[in-house]
Amino acid sequence: MRVYQVPVHTRLWLATALITCSLPQLLLGPVWQSLLLGVVVAIRWLVDHQRMRLPGRIIRGGLLVAAVGMTWYSFGRIYGPEAGVALLVSLFSLKYLEMVRQRDAYVVIVLGYFVCATALLFERGPGMFLFVLLSMLLLTAALVGINHSETKARASSHIKTGSVLFLQAVPVTVVLFVLVPRVAPLWNMQLDSGKARTGMTDSISPGDISELSESSELAFRVAFEGALPPAAERYWRGLTLSHFDGRTWQQAIPRGGAVDSYLYNGRGAPPDWYQQLQAQGKPQSGYSYQLIMEPTQRRWLFAMAVPMLEEGEASLARDMRLVARAPVTQRTRYSITSFPDLRPAIVLDVLERELMLSLPGDSFGRRARTLADQWRRDSRTDNEIVSRALRHFREQPFHYTLKPPPLTTDPIDEFLFRTQRGFCEHYASSFTFLMRAAGVPARVVVGYQGGEQNTLGSHLLVRQYDAHAWTEVWLQGQGWVRVDPTGAVAPDRIALGLRASLRGDEEAQDTLEGLDSFASGGLLGRLQQWTDYVDFRWQTWVLGYDNASQLQLLRHWLGEASPLRIAASLVAAISVLLTLYMLILLRQAGTRRQTVLEREFWRVHQRVEQQVGHPLAQGLSPQALARVIDLKWPKAGPLAHQWAVYYQQLLYNPGFGAGKAQIRHLRRLRNRLYKLLD
Repeated sequence: MRVYQVPVHTRLWLATALITCSLPQLLLGPVWQSLLLGVVVAIRWLVDHQRMRLPGRIIRGGLLVAAVGMTWYSFGRIYGPEAGVALLVSLFSLKYLEMVRQRDAYVVIVLGYFVCATALLFERGPGMFLFVLLSMLLLTAALVGINHSETKARASSHIKTGSVLFLQAVPVTVVLFVLVPRVAPLWNMQLDSGKARTGMTDSISPGDISELSESSELAFRVAFEGALPPAAERYWRGLTLSHFDGRTWQQAIPRGGAVDSYLYNGRGAPPDWYQQLQAQGKPQSGYSYQLIMEPTQRRWLFAMAVPMLEEGEASLARDMRLVARAPVTQRTRYSITSFPDLRPAIVLDVLERELMLSLPGDSFGRRARTLADQWRRDSRTDNEIVSRALRHFREQPFHYTLKPPPLTTDPIDEFLFRTQRGFCEHYASSFTFLMRAAGVPARVVVGYQGGEQNTLGSHLLVRQYDAHAWTEVWLQGQGWVRVDPTGAVAPDRIALGLRASLRGDEEAQDTLEGLDSFASGGLLGRLQQWTDYVDFRWQTWVLGYDNASQLQLLRHWLGEASPLRIAASLVAAISVLLTLYMLILLRQAGTRRQTVLEREFWRVHQRVEQQVGHPLAQGLSPQALARVIDLKWPKAGPLAHQWAVYYQQLLYNPGFGAGKAQIRHLRRLRNRLYKLLD
């Protein structure tokens, strides 16, 4: 016959820790995992209360095979981050079901600590960090409990002991975090769900960005070193689209060009265009900032023109966009300095010029081509053509809206001469087509424009509804110049953002009401700012504390971040902490803690001394103390003797008990006695 050796007062902590540690996976994983955990907890409860026998090996083996099979069915494999964590949580539950001896409880608790760590694979915000700490605290309380006997501990004392252990570990954890050399943690593995988080693809058609702008999800955060750039300069480039098939704009490189020569990752001999860019030298003025980007499952990064990467891993393309070395599957932080004044240094060769002037077949945009030809004949320079096109958009009855009518066979002509209602991609696409038809090299750029400032941290939040498309034209002596035709139709979109520009549009009211923003103000807006500020600081100070940040901090503290100095600092810091812990333990060892009953007696003893005005005799018993009160305060004598008798029953009568109700009654007697002594 098997005997359960884990104390009864620990069962609650084990069950609570099991559910809490599994909760992140249960919320994200398949439903059958929640059902499995519910069945396991129910069976365990019935077994602990002797309502049923513990399932045998055949049943437990069947549940194991079922868990593996359902994992394969749900994920198509039993390896990888998602499937592996799901299988681990299932096995964690089944191990709790077969727990019989104390060593089984040890295995469950150790597995629980590992399950807690896997939660950080998918979410690493401060909220998840606090949740993991709570889960570990519950596991520690269970670990404390299984090391106590059945009769000499209470369930509530375990959480207190676990909390003390946690507080003792905090200083050591901080020292190790700051001083131990940074290495890539487990949660830096690439997690690819196969779905783009932002929804922005590598091509655009009419209506793509307007659909994306109905979401208030965060795209990235930006923190500038110094003053923020004006709203009109906050253009965050992501992609440049050069090929147009009559409806869709796509990425392209010049015919016969090599990808290796179009991208430069900072290694090896730089291509000609990069050498020419470097030959200009960095201007005195620029914008330095740090950008924390949300996962997109794509390789492109966002930055202002012209970006020079200061920290991070990415390649610079010839069209002045940043390309990551791998898809962005997790929050990514990089530092950039952008130099807009470097745009004239970017050359335009013959093959690239041919690409930037290419147009689809003559069946597309016939009226637009005619209009562009007229502008070319009436203008002396490319600058005049650009000005005429912008004036055309301002003077004609164009309307900026989130709900443009559909465009069917010829999107360019239909938009320019029939519907004249569109979003930014309509204006950027048609403007770029007109420029090319007039002989001006042009391309479409997509990314984001604007950003909302968090006044607590002075950083910008760029959301999905800030998605934007604009045009860049090549002008002799000026290089690639940004031209935003949307600003000619809806200038408030550039100066104030999407929400302000569409505030009077009745068609967009339902969409705008669903967009999350600080602009709502009030308590909710303030709470959102604080939440965002905490999350941003967590990303920069904790998750952003990489090897470069550590070296910079250690050089500031130690003068030189040599391995010897780091090791000496680490040993010294740990030694100081251990010495403090030892002194605290020695002091506590020399001080005997009073019990609850002893504290009650001592409080009455001190109160009588204060009222009498001189010390009482040493070693007074409760009855002797009651006689002193009776002689000094006759009216309080009967209550004092009642208090003394009740106190002695609690102290010496095992059958009387000293539970919470009895202690409360003793305190009520003491408080009534105080009133008679005053």
